[in-house]
Amino acid sequence: MLLSKFKWKVSPVLAGLAVLAVPALSQAAQAQTTPPLTQLGDRGPAVKTAEASLQKLGYYRGALDSTFGTELLAAVKSFQGQYGLTPDGILGAATWGKLITVTPGGSTASASRTPRDVRLGNAGPGVLHLQKLLNKHGYHLSTDGHFGALTYSALRNFQASHGLTVDGIAGSATLNALEHGRITSAQASDPLQAPPPDYPPGYLHKGDKGAAVRTLQGDLTRLGYSTGGVDGDFGAMTLQAVEAFQAAKGLPAHGLVGSLTWNALHEALASTGTAPLSNRGSISPTAAAVVGIAMKYQGYPYLFGGNTPSGFDCSGLAQWVYAQVGISLPRTTFAQWDVGVRISYDELEPGDLVFFTTDGVFGNHVGIYLGNGEMIDAASPGQGVVVQSLNSAYYRQSYDGAVRVIN
Repeated sequence: MLLSKFKWKVSPVLAGLAVLAVPALSQAAQAQTTPPLTQLGDRGPAVKTAEASLQKLGYYRGALDSTFGTELLAAVKSFQGQYGLTPDGILGAATWGKLITVTPGGSTASASRTPRDVRLGNAGPGVLHLQKLLNKHGYHLSTDGHFGALTYSALRNFQASHGLTVDGIAGSATLNALEHGRITSAQASDPLQAPPPDYPPGYLHKGDKGAAVRTLQGDLTRLGYSTGGVDGDFGAMTLQAVEAFQAAKGLPAHGLVGSLTWNALHEALASTGTAPLSNRGSISPTAAAVVGIAMKYQGYPYLFGGNTPSGFDCSGLAQWVYAQVGISLPRTTFAQWDVGVRISYDELEPGDLVFFTTDGVFGNHVGIYLGNGEMIDAASPGQGVVVQSLNSAYYRQSYDGAVRVIN
């Protein structure tokens, strides 16, 4: 009898502890299922998870080798750009959370597999199914699983030609018509090239501000498209640069930056040899643009007093390169020494100006620091614009100091 009473008194306590334990265990389980911060150069299971997920979503086509290389970096950036995340190529908490959410087999896998109410900005099997159906009706879409501007335009075109509500959303009525409607040559038409109304989710556009815009501006500037500076403000000049780049790559030139444009940018940078800046340490988008532009002029001729691609002297090269990212430098090395902030050798970062004594004159020569102990400079008539090591005996002895002009 005593034991029975004891049990009756303890039971509510145990029940209360069990109720409290459930959310705690749930949170612990959730924390354990979130992979760690993952970035370029990493190896291991988290990298393989990212490779597999991005491959399912159509962003990554490389090997599942558990190694975070440049191909996976481009895929991560494209994914981040598509979903309005900062396209820094790092799999942090926000990127992992979105990736887990939209990947088939993740927390919303059942919703992804159900091709109902598919709309602009979505990604996954539902979008892939929609694109295949549209292609059967004569719309020549890329079956990449990403609901972008062309899929949106094709869907609206289909809806208009079939007497459906033209809302650009693949609901049950539209999908039923796609799946069971009779296909005729009259119904099959090219997708509209007009951009969607307003600004769809997952796209950078005019008026946006922030780190993602700075990255975009840096990439465009490195490819020779002037954005009026790498300032993080998506203004008129950035829009013109985006549209010009899109037109040059055969993309719809509507100025919206989604996965297709990010992919094209990464491919263009890789083809010019200016993409692998990650091995140069910490680097801002503006500094990346400076380094990328400077490297484009490697091999150009030296011309005393020159400050154009027809020929550069050392300060002319620095002035020209910085002008391309919206930073005005004075013309001579002596005047350039007096701008910005003086920094020590140990504080050097890509994009800094480095100065040297030549012909016995302090600060008579300037170069642009690239990282890894290297600089690019217009050296002499015999060399032109070259990459040189600061660790060489000559430059070690003649080094005067450095100036940072990039905030």
